[in-house]
Amino acid sequence: MKKIFYSLIYLFAYLFILPTSVLAAGEFSADYEVDYTIAPDGRTIVTQNISLTNKLTNLYPTKYSILIDTEKIKNVVAYDRKGVITPTINQKDGKTEIILSFNDQVVGVGNKLHFTLRFENGDIAQKNGSIWEVNIPGVTSDSDIAAYSVSLQVPQTFGPNAYMSPPPADGRRWTKEQMIKGGVSAAYGEMQAFSLDLSYFLQNTRVTGAIGEIALPPDTAFQKVVINAIEPKPAAVRQDDDGNWIAQYSLAPGQKLDITATATIFISLAPRSAFGKVNLRPTDYTRPLKFWNADDPRIVSLASELRTPKAIYDYVVKTLSYDYNRVNDNPIRKGAASALSTPKNSICMEFTDLFIALARAAGIPAREIVGYAYTTNSRLRPLSLVADVLHAWPEYYDSEKQTWIPVDPTWANTTGGVNYFDKLDFNHITFAIHGFSSELPYAAGFYKRSGKNTKDVMVRFAQGSFTFLPTAKLTPGFSLPKVFPAGFTTSGQVIIENTSGVAAEDVDVAIETSFSQFSFKKRIAQIPPFGKFFIPVSFPIDNYLRSEKGVITATVNGEVINNYIDIQPALTLFAPFAIGILLLGIGFWYLLVKKPLWTLFRH
Repeated sequence: MKKIFYSLIYLFAYLFILPTSVLAAGEFSADYEVDYTIAPDGRTIVTQNISLTNKLTNLYPTKYSILIDTEKIKNVVAYDRKGVITPTINQKDGKTEIILSFNDQVVGVGNKLHFTLRFENGDIAQKNGSIWEVNIPGVTSDSDIAAYSVSLQVPQTFGPNAYMSPPPADGRRWTKEQMIKGGVSAAYGEMQAFSLDLSYFLQNTRVTGAIGEIALPPDTAFQKVVINAIEPKPAAVRQDDDGNWIAQYSLAPGQKLDITATATIFISLAPRSAFGKVNLRPTDYTRPLKFWNADDPRIVSLASELRTPKAIYDYVVKTLSYDYNRVNDNPIRKGAASALSTPKNSICMEFTDLFIALARAAGIPAREIVGYAYTTNSRLRPLSLVADVLHAWPEYYDSEKQTWIPVDPTWANTTGGVNYFDKLDFNHITFAIHGFSSELPYAAGFYKRSGKNTKDVMVRFAQGSFTFLPTAKLTPGFSLPKVFPAGFTTSGQVIIENTSGVAAEDVDVAIETSFSQFSFKKRIAQIPPFGKFFIPVSFPIDNYLRSEKGVITATVNGEVINNYIDIQPALTLFAPFAIGILLLGIGFWYLLVKKPLWTLFRH
């Protein structure tokens, strides 16, 4: 998400007692009414209605200057009560300076000079994929600014408002107190879609066969993943305890394997209801791990004071400083305790690790997300991980909502206070989740051939209209014999296979039979793409003489699959084996004794 921040307003009022008089601070107060009106194509008309109030009797303002942190400024118009003002415009080093020389001369304590400045700014609204993002720059705290209010108008074609941070104080306008805290961020639209091209490399260095594994981007509460293609196809896909999708490959001794995958990922701001609530054991996500020094005395002491996720987030944002130079040096992960000792040279890993360690020390379940965050300004929103320029951010568990909540203290720090706690954005893509381990599984981008600096992660906005998401394709199967012996228990498996690249969520399974009291019902939270769910089953049959045709019925999300079996009396099934054993015994007798068996019955 791209935002352009102004270097706030510089006011130069050249005043006359003598021609060379220079303005000192505190000689004027300024009131600002600023309106941002956005056209359907994103062009933004900024209108500033400004009043300068004299604080002295013998001084009056003659000039006004504003420095804007972009060169995308055009169509500048200004006027005061005596007519049009011809602006002087200077553009250099990515900035635009507008200088106004007033026509009107207002003298006297308490008297006001009113003027209007209007211009077109091309950096306020940006369409990224299917989402319009609006970022209004804040202002610095200045005692000469008496009042500062901001209003915003957007076209209906932008779609529904996804978030607005902060909300306007009176429902329509933002105040000076709000604007000095970092400006306004807003987004319009319902869902963002990205297309991914991923490359992985596996190598078995053993002299025996081995299982190689890669992590595919998984579903989360805020992310839905469609694996469009993966070559070669994995032998199996399992879901680990953190919810990662682990694709498994059988590798021959010394085998090298290149794997490619394409995916479409849909990002939403609100948790997806289909993902369901998450129940966990807090102790699994509060224990110390490598890089998360939750038992370090300094961290324990800080956690006893901070206690809440918001307090921890604010502390990390204010304490650590982002080191842009360190990103280029293939940085080594320091961990939370070291980040606390050397706060000035931190990148996203340290912001994330310190948040997690403090949260865990405070008894708040926390974990790490490694992934990709779309950014158009690497200074304001940097990506820190050298492997394909990835990003890391933490999540904490909200026990009331039973949901993992993502936050980004790194970008909150680098953007000067943009709120990445109450909401994230449409641009953070999860590649791997670290909770039970602080390092594994490795995210896409970390499976590289030795000595080769390849680009293994390609991300772009998806093209097309996505009015609905694809659904999973489930195929029930049976691993059971066709003939059941009466009087015995027959065991096997019912296998629910997902043959699609979309995870199946909240899968209702029911199994029943026509020949026994067996009944099974279960709701499976998720079956990953190309994954299988195995249900062990056992069917006891109590009558040794029973003979009939039987049906085992599996119902998966309303779809019925029947498996037909034969139940045969045990005597019928085992008689051929008994006769064979008898004949075999007779044969051995003859070989050993050299007499027919019936000679035993002679008198």
